[in-house]
Amino acid sequence: MHPQLRIYFDFVWPLFWPWLVWNLLRVARWHTETGRDALMAVDRFGNIRFVRMSDPPPPDDLYTYEAPRVPRWERPALCSDVLDAVRVMSALVRHDPLKSGIVIYSHDIVRISPVQNVRGPP
Repeated sequence: MHPQLRIYFDFVWPLFWPWLVWNLLRVARWHTETGRDALMAVDRFGNIRFVRMSDPPPPDDLYTYEAPRVPRWERPALCSDVLDAVRVMSALVRHDPLKSGIVIYSHDIVRISPVQNVRGPP
Protein backbone atom coordinates (compact mmCIF):
# COMPACT_ATOMS: atom_id res chain seq x y z
CA MET A 1 0.00 0.00 0.00
CA HIS A 2 1.22 3.46 -0.86
CA PRO A 3 1.88 5.56 2.28
CA GLN A 4 -0.27 8.44 1.01
CA LEU A 5 -3.31 6.16 0.78
CA ARG A 6 -3.16 5.33 4.48
CA ILE A 7 -5.33 8.33 5.41
CA TYR A 8 -8.16 6.87 3.32
CA PHE A 9 -7.88 3.48 4.99
CA ASP A 10 -7.73 5.10 8.45
CA PHE A 11 -10.93 7.01 7.70
CA VAL A 12 -12.98 4.17 6.10
CA TRP A 13 -14.39 1.37 8.28
CA PRO A 14 -12.43 -1.87 7.74
CA LEU A 15 -15.54 -3.69 6.50
CA PHE A 16 -15.60 -1.41 3.43
CA TRP A 17 -11.89 -1.58 2.56
CA PRO A 18 -12.47 -3.84 -0.51
CA TRP A 19 -14.96 -1.28 -1.83
CA LEU A 20 -12.42 1.50 -1.21
CA VAL A 21 -9.68 -0.45 -3.03
CA TRP A 22 -11.97 -1.00 -6.00
CA ASN A 23 -12.87 2.71 -6.12
CA LEU A 24 -9.21 3.74 -5.81
CA LEU A 25 -8.33 1.46 -8.73
CA ARG A 26 -11.10 3.06 -10.79
CA VAL A 27 -9.76 6.54 -9.97
CA ALA A 28 -6.19 5.48 -10.83
CA ARG A 29 -7.33 4.06 -14.18
CA TRP A 30 -9.29 7.25 -14.91
CA HIS A 31 -6.22 9.33 -14.04
CA THR A 32 -3.93 7.37 -16.40
CA GLU A 33 -6.45 7.50 -19.25
CA THR A 34 -7.24 11.21 -19.05
CA GLY A 35 -4.12 12.68 -17.44
CA ARG A 36 -6.26 14.91 -15.24
CA ASP A 37 -5.92 15.41 -11.49
CA ALA A 38 -8.85 15.62 -9.10
CA LEU A 39 -9.59 16.55 -5.52
CA MET A 40 -11.48 13.62 -3.99
CA ALA A 41 -13.81 13.29 -1.04
CA VAL A 42 -14.09 9.88 0.66
CA ASP A 43 -16.87 8.85 3.03
CA ARG A 44 -16.84 6.18 5.75
CA PHE A 45 -18.22 3.54 3.34
CA GLY A 46 -15.37 3.86 0.80
CA ASN A 47 -17.30 5.87 -1.76
CA ILE A 48 -15.23 8.42 -3.67
CA ARG A 49 -16.58 11.54 -5.29
CA PHE A 50 -14.74 14.28 -7.14
CA VAL A 51 -14.92 17.70 -5.56
CA ARG A 52 -12.77 19.53 -8.11
CA MET A 53 -11.12 18.49 -11.38
CA SER A 54 -8.18 20.03 -13.17
CA ASP A 55 -8.23 21.19 -16.76
CA PRO A 56 -7.39 18.59 -19.38
CA PRO A 57 -3.74 18.58 -20.39
CA PRO A 58 -2.89 20.20 -23.72
CA PRO A 59 -2.35 17.79 -26.60
CA ASP A 60 1.22 16.86 -27.36
CA ASP A 61 0.87 17.21 -31.13
CA LEU A 62 0.15 20.93 -31.36
CA TYR A 63 3.24 21.52 -33.48
CA THR A 64 4.90 18.96 -35.65
CA TYR A 65 7.96 19.92 -37.63
CA GLU A 66 8.59 18.22 -40.93
CA ALA A 67 12.08 18.72 -42.28
CA PRO A 68 12.23 19.85 -45.92
CA ARG A 69 13.31 17.28 -48.46
CA VAL A 70 15.85 19.61 -50.05
CA PRO A 71 18.09 21.74 -47.79
CA ARG A 72 17.58 25.46 -48.29
CA TRP A 73 21.26 26.08 -49.04
CA GLU A 74 20.98 23.86 -52.12
CA ARG A 75 17.94 25.65 -53.56
CA PRO A 76 17.46 29.17 -52.13
CA ALA A 77 14.27 29.64 -54.12
CA LEU A 78 12.53 27.20 -51.82
CA CYS A 79 13.08 29.45 -48.80
CA SER A 80 10.80 32.25 -49.83
CA ASP A 81 8.04 33.32 -52.18
CA VAL A 82 9.92 36.38 -53.40
CA LEU A 83 10.91 34.84 -56.70
CA ASP A 84 7.36 33.69 -57.35
CA ALA A 85 6.10 37.19 -56.60
CA VAL A 86 8.61 38.71 -59.03
CA ARG A 87 7.58 36.28 -61.72
CA VAL A 88 3.90 37.10 -61.20
CA MET A 89 4.57 40.84 -61.17
CA SER A 90 6.60 40.60 -64.39
CA ALA A 91 3.56 39.10 -66.07
CA LEU A 92 1.26 41.85 -64.78
CA VAL A 93 3.52 44.91 -65.14
CA ARG A 94 5.04 46.15 -68.36
CA HIS A 95 7.19 49.18 -69.04
CA ASP A 96 5.81 51.69 -71.52
CA PRO A 97 8.75 53.74 -72.87
CA LEU A 98 6.47 56.21 -74.71
CA LYS A 99 4.86 57.35 -71.51
CA SER A 100 8.04 56.84 -69.43
CA GLY A 101 6.06 55.28 -66.62
CA ILE A 102 4.90 51.91 -65.50
CA VAL A 103 1.56 50.69 -66.73
CA ILE A 104 -0.19 48.32 -64.37
CA TYR A 105 -3.19 46.55 -65.82
CA SER A 106 -5.24 46.71 -62.65
CA HIS A 107 -4.40 50.36 -61.76
CA ASP A 108 -3.79 53.70 -63.42
CA ILE A 109 -0.49 55.01 -64.74
CA VAL A 110 2.28 55.75 -62.25
CA ARG A 111 4.69 58.41 -63.49
CA ILE A 112 8.04 59.06 -61.93
CA SER A 113 8.49 62.57 -63.34
CA PRO A 114 8.36 65.19 -60.51
CA VAL A 115 6.56 67.72 -62.71
CA GLN A 116 3.52 65.58 -63.29
CA ASN A 117 1.09 64.36 -60.68
CA VAL A 118 1.80 60.93 -59.35
CA ARG A 119 -1.22 58.74 -59.12
CA GLY A 120 -0.86 55.32 -57.58
CA PRO A 121 -3.05 52.46 -56.64
CA PRO A 122 -6.26 53.35 -54.79
